[in-house]
Amino acid sequence: MNVANTIKKLGLEQAFDYLYKDPENNLLKLMNWADKFSDGEFVSQRKAIREAIENPAHPYHDYILHIIHDIDPEVMKTLAVNFFINASLIGWSKQEENRAKYNCNVPWAILLDPTSACNLHCTGCWAAEYGHQQSLTYEEMDRVLTEAEELGTHACLFTGGEPLIRKKDIIRLCENHRNMAFHAFTNGTLINDDFCRELLRVGNFFVSVSIEGFEEANDGRRGEG
Repeated sequence: MNVANTIKKLGLEQAFDYLYKDPENNLLKLMNWADKFSDGEFVSQRKAIREAIENPAHPYHDYILHIIHDIDPEVMKTLAVNFFINASLIGWSKQEENRAKYNCNVPWAILLDPTSACNLHCTGCWAAEYGHQQSLTYEEMDRVLTEAEELGTHACLFTGGEPLIRKKDIIRLCENHRNMAFHAFTNGTLINDDFCRELLRVGNFFVSVSIEGFEEANDGRRGEG
């Protein structure tokens, strides 16, 4: 990694350290800093974020504070560096270079199905059409991610099947690809305390739990119960 990229990472990490000293006051100061160095880019996005920060009645105001207060700071810093520095700033220029070099698209993120297997059989689930016998080996997934990083891609979404059936291998991948940000869509039934401690330890992996709605809607999609 070159000096400029190292400085960018340190700058973002220091910004988070500053934020956590006094979140309510320093969040707005960081927004002012972002506006100053934005070169006039992302006007609508910055305006929306500022409104959510400044207006206590805004639907995302409490959510932003919840993220700051309730998510582990080291996890936040790791994911932020991987998303904003590796995947966006560093990764984008490398992707552009390789798009021109190989005359093909290089994606910002990749979707990877570790397995077609699932521990549930939900009503109407398209994943069930795959059957439950197809899985990638750890070595195959590791190779795909290594090639992705070489091309400038630093974000990976795990789908399935139920990806957390392979949660031990996924944690190994997180350990082996520290500069990538990982995310999984999961039914949530395989999340336990040990797995949460592993999420906290690696810091570069988070999950979205599928919830269909209230009981009637959920059972209509997932099956009774």
